[in-house]
Amino acid sequence: MADQRPLAQVAPRADEHEKTKTPLPERPRGPHPYPMGGASRPEDAAVRELLADWFAQFAPMVEAVVARTVRLGDQDLVEDLAQDVWVQVWQYLLRGNTVARPAGLLAMKARRRVYAHYASARVRRESVTDFQDDSSAVVRLASWIGAAA
Repeated sequence: MADQRPLAQVAPRADEHEKTKTPLPERPRGPHPYPMGGASRPEDAAVRELLADWFAQFAPMVEAVVARTVRLGDQDLVEDLAQDVWVQVWQYLLRGNTVARPAGLLAMKARRRVYAHYASARVRRESVTDFQDDSSAVVRLASWIGAAA
């Protein structure tokens, strides 16, 4: 017959390890002191400069497109959605894409970001309800709740 071994082997307890129990060195506070692997490439610097130039030139246009596209009650979203557009364009450029007309790309990304915001389930679930309104629907709902209680 074959060698009969137990089906499951038990790991040694923590105090049975042969490793020394020296504490880990203190981690420095603040930004990471060592360069991260692959975090900064030469082409990233070129993309950063290109994006900075575009931002100086087209930032008012991006905010205007977003402001024109959002709903009237949501004007406080303009800066947030415009910032999302710049992050999307930055990621687009980091993937190695080239752009012939930056104004067109930025306007398209701005419109699509606003559309995506309103298409999200979170925005569709959030709706303002005025319970002080005495419309027939509210009165009917209140009567149903009163009848069930």
